[in-house]
Amino acid sequence: MKRFHPIFFIGCLVINIGLLVAFILVSVSASVVAAQEIPDRHDDYCAEYDDLAPVIELKGEDNINFVANTREYVDEGVNIIDYCNTELETISNVDSKTPGQYRVKYIAKDQMGNETILRRYVRVIPEWNGTIYLTFDDGPGIYTDALLDVLARYNVKATFFVTGAGDDATILREYQEGHAIALHTWSHDYSYVYSSVDNYFADLSMISERVKRITGEETKMIRFPGGSSNTVSARYDGGSHIMSTLAREVERRGYTYFDWNISSGDAGGTNNTNEVYSRVVNNLFEGGSSVVLQHDVKGFSVDAVASIIEYGLSHGYVFEKLTPSSFTAHHGINN
Repeated sequence: MKRFHPIFFIGCLVINIGLLVAFILVSVSASVVAAQEIPDRHDDYCAEYDDLAPVIELKGEDNINFVANTREYVDEGVNIIDYCNTELETISNVDSKTPGQYRVKYIAKDQMGNETILRRYVRVIPEWNGTIYLTFDDGPGIYTDALLDVLARYNVKATFFVTGAGDDATILREYQEGHAIALHTWSHDYSYVYSSVDNYFADLSMISERVKRITGEETKMIRFPGGSSNTVSARYDGGSHIMSTLAREVERRGYTYFDWNISSGDAGGTNNTNEVYSRVVNNLFEGGSSVVLQHDVKGFSVDAVASIIEYGLSHGYVFEKLTPSSFTAHHGINN
């Protein structure tokens, strides 16, 4: 049997002890780092390490329409998420009796001075006279950002039926500012999308993928180019009555399609801003839903939006974006 010198065993023992000590030190060091990276509510931790601002989550909607003189406005409040002690200050100027646009401001500040501010907007209207859904087709285009500026100024939400045109950044802005993003087809090419059911859905799939890539969400709201009542499709469908088929098929596949019950005329009836304004406000449905068709690729039509909003607000209308459960304003199908 081969014999080993005692010094050999002593050396191995020293090496093993050294490795064990190193392992313990690394483990303790990692634990300290982990403890620093995982915040808790301990006052000592908060005083030394907290650099995270509180998170504020609204209870209820961020935009509220409230009818004057019906009751006192009671705010739904917020939820606060924070690792350390946080104080909440709520500042509201809402006057339940006086029509106008108001703001509720929430300020959350923790003991280290980290601060978050969030706002809710409350519009007090004299009486509810109906709902206006502003919808814009064919964009985004060169006038869309100006339109978004107008909508932001009045804190009005709209619905955009987008195509493959324009910049992704504009669609992202529409989404981030709280508007509804819906589908209008990628190409808006009648001769292609209405030549077959397969072509229509292939084109629709392209714009659907674009919207999902930009916003991270899939939308199931659509508008047919020309509306469901269009007859131009008959030129390209080989006598198959494609609109009747598509109207059934989109719903079978889980989509909701929208038409309109007020046309601004900007698709060919006029190129005059005042005429666009008159066609909209003179045809609003009192006590009902008005789904307005405009195009954000038409500058003269975009120029009428501020006046339309001012008229609506001053006459007791509220503005909403479309949702899958909104009034669809379906037309009679002619093909």
